[in-house]
Order: sequence, then C-alpha cells, then structure tokens
Amino acid sequence: MIRRTAALATLTALAAALTFVNAAPAAAEGELSPVMVVLDSSGSMTARDAGGSGTRMDAAKRAVGSMVDGLPAQAQVGLAIYGAGTGSSGAEKAAGCKDVRVVQPVGAVNKPALKRAVAATKASGYTPIGQALRTAAAQLPKEGQRSVVLVSDGEDTCAPPQPCEVAKELHQQGVDLHVHTIGFRVDAKARAQLACIAQNTGGTYHDAADADSLLGVLGRVTERALRHYEPTGKPITGTGDPFTAPTVTPGQYLDTIDPVEERFYAADLKAGETAYFAATTVFPRGNPRSIEVLDIRITGPNGADCYERQRELNTRAKDGGSLTTLLSWNGTVAGSSKTKACSVPGKYVFRVTRDARDGGTDRVPVELQLRIEPPVTGSLGEPAQTSLVDFAQPPAGGVRAVRGGGSFNEATTLGGPGRYGETIYYGEQLFYRVKLDWGQGLAYRVTFGGRPDGATANIRTGLFSPVRAEIKFDTTAYTGSTKVLPTNGKPIATPRAVYLNRNANNSDLRKASVDGWYYIVAGLGVAFGDAPAGGVPLTIDVAVAGDKIAGPEYGVSSGETPTETPSATPTSTEPTPSSSTTAEVTPPSPPSDSSNLPWIIAGASLLVALAVILATVLLRRRKPAAPPTYPQNPGYPRPPAGPGGQPPYGNGPNRP
Repeated sequence: MIRRTAALATLTALAAALTFVNAAPAAAEGELSPVMVVLDSSGSMTARDAGGSGTRMDAAKRAVGSMVDGLPAQAQVGLAIYGAGTGSSGAEKAAGCKDVRVVQPVGAVNKPALKRAVAATKASGYTPIGQALRTAAAQLPKEGQRSVVLVSDGEDTCAPPQPCEVAKELHQQGVDLHVHTIGFRVDAKARAQLACIAQNTGGTYHDAADADSLLGVLGRVTERALRHYEPTGKPITGTGDPFTAPTVTPGQYLDTIDPVEERFYAADLKAGETAYFAATTVFPRGNPRSIEVLDIRITGPNGADCYERQRELNTRAKDGGSLTTLLSWNGTVAGSSKTKACSVPGKYVFRVTRDARDGGTDRVPVELQLRIEPPVTGSLGEPAQTSLVDFAQPPAGGVRAVRGGGSFNEATTLGGPGRYGETIYYGEQLFYRVKLDWGQGLAYRVTFGGRPDGATANIRTGLFSPVRAEIKFDTTAYTGSTKVLPTNGKPIATPRAVYLNRNANNSDLRKASVDGWYYIVAGLGVAFGDAPAGGVPLTIDVAVAGDKIAGPEYGVSSGETPTETPSATPTSTEPTPSSSTTAEVTPPSPPSDSSNLPWIIAGASLLVALAVILATVLLRRRKPAAPPTYPQNPGYPRPPAGPGGQPPYGNGPNRP
C-alpha cells in the first residue's frame, strides 16, 4: 500500500520534472518602453532656421507638437528642457550649466500639458548636455528597456561632465538604456559629440538639416524608441571553459556576449529526456556590423563531442532586432542514433558562440532558454500529420486593433482567428503570439499597407514554435505599395500540433510537435534613405483549426529521485551578485498565462493541483507502456539561398 505522504511527495517531484519555466514578461502585452525626450532651448536656438519662416526654436516646437500628436495613448513619455531658465552671459554660466528642467515626468502621456509647456518655452541659455542626460536618465525606471531622445543644435558648453563620459556612465547602468540623438543643423564637432553619445549607449544618431526634416525625424525616432526588444531572464555568467560552466535548470536566463566570444552552459540530462536549448542575441538599431552569426554546439559527459551544431546568421544586423538559434537534443531517448558517448545520462554542455568580425567591440544581451521534455511512458497521442492548416475562407469580421510587443517576452496575444491591425515603423520588429493546444494548428499572412511616400525597406515575417524554432519565414522588399507575405499567396502555417510530428519527413511538419505559444514576428527594416514620418499599416490574418485533444502521456525521467518537499518554488528574477560561476542557477518564476502541461506550471499551488490529478491517472495505470522510440532528431535545416546564392534579407531562420 502506498503511503499518502510519500505518494504526494513523489507526484510533486514528478510535476517538477515535467515543468518548463518561461521568464515572466517584464511588461504587459504590447506595453511600450518609457522614453524621456530632452529638448535644447539654449540661446543658439534663437537663430533663424534655414528655409523656414521662424527660428530653430519655432521649428523644434512644431516638431515636438507633431511628435506628441502621434504618440499612442498608452505611451510612457516625459520631457526635459535645458537652457530656458537663464541668459547666456558669462555671469550666468554657473546657473545656466545647472539649468535642466523636467517639464513632464515619465508617465501616461498628457498631450495637452506637453504641448503647452513646449509652446511657453523661450530659448536663451547654455547647453548642459551632460547634466541633461543624467537628469533624464534619473527620470526613467532603473530596469527594463528605456530610452532618452535628445535634440540639440550644438555641442555641450558646460563640460564637465563631458557628454560622452556621461554616456559611458549611463551604459554601465544597463545594456537596455539607450540614448538616441538628433543633431539639428549641427557642425562636424557637435555631430561627433552627439554620435558618440548614441554609440556608447546602443542608440542611433540622426541629422536634421531643417525644420521639415526635424519634424519627421523626431517623431520617427521617438516612436522607434517606444518599442525595443526587451531581453529578460535570470542573470547568469557563462564561462570560457566547458568544465566550469554554470549548471542551468529549465527556465530563461540572461547573459551578455562580445562580438567574437564563446560562452559555456551546462545541463544535467536524465535518460529519456529531450532538451531544447535556445539562444537569442539582441542588437541595437545602428548595430556597427551588418553580419552577425550565432552558433550552438553540444558536448556530452566528460567532454565527448556529440557532433551536433546549429548555426544561424543575420545579414541585416544594422537594422537591430534579434537573432535566435535553437539546438534540440534527444540523445538519451531510447532508439536515438547519437554516438555512444552522447547517449548516456549526465552533464551536457552547450557552447554559444557569437561571431561578428567586421568591427565593433560591443557586448550585447543574450537570452538563454532551456526546456526539458520528459520521456513518454504512455500514449503518444495522435499519428503524425500530413498536411498544413490553410485558410478555408478569409477571417470574418472587422480588423481588431492591437499593439505588438517588442520581443518574445512581450509578445501580444492574438485571441484566436480573425484580422488584427496596427502601424509598424521603419526599423521595428513586432511580436505576437497564438496559443495552440494539442490537436490545433494555425495559418496566417501579413499585409504591409501602401503609402505613396513610403521608403524602400526590407520586410519580413516568421513563425516560431514554443521552443523558438523558426517554422517558416518569408521576406521581400517594400517600396510603398501594398505587399503581402508570404509572396507566393499561400499562408505560413503549421500542421495540427501532435507529438509524433517530430518523426514526419517534412521539416515544416516536424517543428509543430509541442503545444503552447506560437509566435508571429513581423519586421519592417530600416529605410534605405530618409523614411517618412509615421509608419506603415500592418494587417495580420489568422486562422486556427482543430479541436483540443489529449497529448502524450509523460512519465518520470529515469533516475529522478522523489523528494519530501517541492523543488519548484518560484524565485525572484532580480539580479543578484554571485561569487561563483559554477553554482546551479534557479530558474525564474513562471507567468500566469502559461502553456499546457508538461511544459509550464503557473506556480506552486498549480503544481500541487497537478500532482493530485496525476495521482489519479498513475494509480489507475497498472503497467506503463515502454518508452517510445523514434529516429535521430532531424534538426532544423536552413532555408534556400536568395538571388545570386546570397541569403535573402533576414536570410534563413530568425532574421528580422
């Protein structure tokens, strides 16, 4: 007879073994990054604007007013002004170099108040850029993606502090604080200073030669600053030596990586488990190089070479965005054809390599995600699918307004089939997600609307699985006329998700072998030339087919030791200092809207509830079925090359 306490402890351990934990989103779906705008109101702004009917200050006021009018209602924007509180005489310099006034703190945008404050401003004083940057940064949250947009018509006249040194100081506060600078009719010396500020914070520099160009540039830069890729995860430091690599458990982690560097991370795999290890590097807009490569390899216990590698590249990395590589490993699953040394339980090490050799010394964030799939000891579920979901008819109803997120972590949920619409801006990469249960599949297409003054840019869309494997992508050039992706007229689609899809001969079918959140990514590249103010209309048509079915019946991994206390207690995702890189890292707590079991369990209370449910199932099962056998993981092949043998824009998987 099984003792209740022992049974509950065993089933709690089982539930923990089944768990995959995603990082909790750092912001609500579609939430925009907070932005602090800094406006130059120094004496030089009283100069006449070339080709205009007023002063540079008049032009700046019109530009700010237009920018404010175009802000989304949910934008978190603040405004600071320097140089408006004193004159520019020598006697006033001490006061003038401290003259930075926060007109509106960062918060829900108050458009009338912002416009009134700017309209009342008079240009008169000094140019304390360094001090203004410190003041603006202090108004922003201490964590998460955040930006400063600085408009100036000249160089700093108050140093110290030197603006470039302040920029370096701000960058040390976090790789997710960016300063974008706009030079309004500046000379070479001021341009170099403003560009230095941007380059040292992962921001971008823009020239505005006159009032009209400032009008367009300010709105465009501010809109782009609102939505960034938000890297999140439990802080971790990979090592340069595989034998001292930190051990990770299922979850999401955050590290940084140099342009040419390899980092090692270890995971303990038990018999019958399948591991999915994904790395996502995040690049700022204006990345100093056009080509980025992200490579993952795996070695087995005692350093055995497992001869498994996944390598992806981005040939438009200057547009910013992200690049993801996934390596899946099923070597310990019965029937695997992996080498003997890599088919046994033990410590496996993943080597992540970034290779960017055409200049730059910048470190970038890298998200790491480990997902462990336990063995199936019962039913495998339905047979593998042989076809993809299609549009039986256009989605019914009108277009539902959405606001896409800037990353996997902030992807906006699309509530099932239908039409969704918003505006995408040049240089943006937007993320949406659709929940698929076992037995369900999806199909979608993306329309980039026409605008007569549209600039030429690359457009792209891709569909990612819950483990960040790109299932399909398409890309082409946008020149202002309406473009639909995919260009072949067929939607990007999955089959109905079933476990045995992983054995299908078709790679498009294989990748839909897990349930959970599937991600739709749409990208509009940086314009070739000057982009117009405002963005491009974006419409996403989504179809979801199939009814929810029973999935595979997972068991306990071989060698799993039941414990008397649950091991899945949520922990904080706040960075904490660590004196060792070899200690095991506890994964972050899961989100409340998690995917189906066994992948994600939303907290300890649900974990216990699951244990009770599993107790009923397992106690009724007299004899579990033998573990399944299936061939070597087929991997994720690269797409065909583009014209002339070169990879297309966003070439291959994961290119925004």
